[in-house]
Amino acid sequence: MEESNSNLQFDESDTIEKDKVILNRSWSFWENYETKTSKSYVVKEIYNFDDLISFWQFWNKYPGNETKKIFYNGECIKYFFKEKYRISAINLFEKGIRPEWEDDKNSGGNILTLEYGAKEFEDSIFSILTESWVKLMCYMIGETLPYNKYINGIRFVDKSKPGKFTSFRFEIWVNKEMKDNEIDELKKYLYPEFKCMATVKPMK
Repeated sequence: MEESNSNLQFDESDTIEKDKVILNRSWSFWENYETKTSKSYVVKEIYNFDDLISFWQFWNKYPGNETKKIFYNGECIKYFFKEKYRISAINLFEKGIRPEWEDDKNSGGNILTLEYGAKEFEDSIFSILTESWVKLMCYMIGETLPYNKYINGIRFVDKSKPGKFTSFRFEIWVNKEMKDNEIDELKKYLYPEFKCMATVKPMK
């Protein structure tokens, strides 16, 4: 994997086409890194975009566009860069909002979590997760999720422990303006779409 994904260059001749697919908001991809020798964490912004073409240009070239390329693959944890980082999460947030509780725009909001695990590892989980993650990203940046205006961003997190369990989750971070009944309606929508019941946790 390249040390930085933020230097990807695209053809500016796409300008006219981009004008036709400008998104309502600008978005940023972030990665979370966990060091191999300690429990310290790093979060880094790697790419931002405001149109659909730029999104797909990035995602099609991004090494993490298939789950098993960067996350636990059922056999081992992958480490990258000279620092020996494990990529523990991919984040897609509205530009200007960090994927951290401490960000003022996240504070006081809630996290809806979709948990995916397997007692016995099955390779098919990767294709299912990748497909579901792409769908969730497209729904969010396309503003088609219920009450999408309250959603600050989403996260794809690898919580697997080699030799112990396989565990991944999607997180949907909503701001404090979203009411409880609206959260309940979003939960009801997510279950048939992603075959997983969402749990809700407040951000402190």
